[in-house]
Amino acid sequence: MLLTLTIPDSVNVSQADAQIMLAIKLFETKRLSLGKAASVAGLSYRVFHDLLVKYGIPVVTMTEEDVRMEVDNALKY
Repeated sequence: MLLTLTIPDSVNVSQADAQIMLAIKLFETKRLSLGKAASVAGLSYRVFHDLLVKYGIPVVTMTEEDVRMEVDNALKY
């Protein structure tokens, strides 16, 4: 899909930065996986991951209950 977006010059954001911001928001709202969001941002998985950490965006969104269930399942084996 090709998306064309017109941003006024007064906003002062580069195309690359706008692309990264869009990818971050799509990841944050669970519309894209980390890998796909990194691709949209034009960044490697690792660089995008580090950027999320820098901005305080949780990379793992498991609840405490999810973690307990995973641990319980792991202990069964």
